[in-house]
Amino acid sequence: MKQAYVPETGKIQYRDIEKPVIEPGYVIIRVSRIGICGSDVHVFKGKHPIVKAPLVQGHEISGYIEEIGRGITDFREGDLVTIQPAIGCGKCKRCIEGKFAQCENLNFIGSDKINGAGSEYFKVKAEQVLKMPKNVDPDDAAMVEPLAVAVHSVRKVPSIKGKNVLITGGGVIGVLVAQVARKYKAKNIIISEIIPGRNEIVKKCGFISINPTKIDSFKKELEKNLSSEYLEVAFECSGSEAALNTCVREISRGGYIIVVGVYEADSINVEMVRVQDKEINLIGSLMYTWDDFYEAINLLANKEVNLKILQTHHFKFDKWIEGYKVIEEKPNEVMKVLIDFF
Repeated sequence: MKQAYVPETGKIQYRDIEKPVIEPGYVIIRVSRIGICGSDVHVFKGKHPIVKAPLVQGHEISGYIEEIGRGITDFREGDLVTIQPAIGCGKCKRCIEGKFAQCENLNFIGSDKINGAGSEYFKVKAEQVLKMPKNVDPDDAAMVEPLAVAVHSVRKVPSIKGKNVLITGGGVIGVLVAQVARKYKAKNIIISEIIPGRNEIVKKCGFISINPTKIDSFKKELEKNLSSEYLEVAFECSGSEAALNTCVREISRGGYIIVVGVYEADSINVEMVRVQDKEINLIGSLMYTWDDFYEAINLLANKEVNLKILQTHHFKFDKWIEGYKVIEEKPNEVMKVLIDFF
């Protein structure tokens, strides 16, 4: 079978490898779609703070069960599935509590430690696999993982119902966070984004959109859209130092800032005097729990989120690198890029 291998920064090499052989406790998935996420882009550009090439990417995945190992009864051949790619040690206190993303020995499918699903067939432990409802298609199934990221982020706020929300970064994660926050009955939801094309999608999704480069005063524009009410929750989804400090400046005293974006630098400057003075709850959000995944699937099955509007580009498996090129060269047009295997 063919595998897409990233030997070094900025390169994809297609190589022939043996098709995996089934084992007890495993399933083999015929891969259908892989989504390119922001962290994949950072890795491919050599700017991820932790993960580096060489590696095989692919953690936002959908596909069909091809073979089932002995002892597995939850799946049937032909089932449409996705995977939960984070793997904790399973033994530490955090893993036992279901917080595997906080495991000191966390591994991740699609990192430089464990191959991702960037092959025609992918063997994975059945315990990492989730079956999709009948009304979910391969495109949406491949976006369950980023939707789970959004669910987890919103759940970091003790109660978002009735709260005013700012989201900095109107990319895929930012818009998914907005959709989940709306489902959980947040009040006014405002997305700040500098790319015009993304702002148009934000508006089509029914959210207030602000382009901070097009206004004289971000604070005045924010107050106008909030009818001068407090801003109680902010999600920083862009990985921008300036955006994070905007959240710090604009959040009300005692408010919540959830840091979701991936930062290319190991260290950034944050206005910590304001964080202390305003008693801001500054919280990181990395991945998800199993319950976040189940909730993401429920939202999708019940049509309470719109993923189609975010799926702007498709490329064939052998044109994967074109997906990275369009992300780099046409940011005004791109949201989610999906790699189609068949």
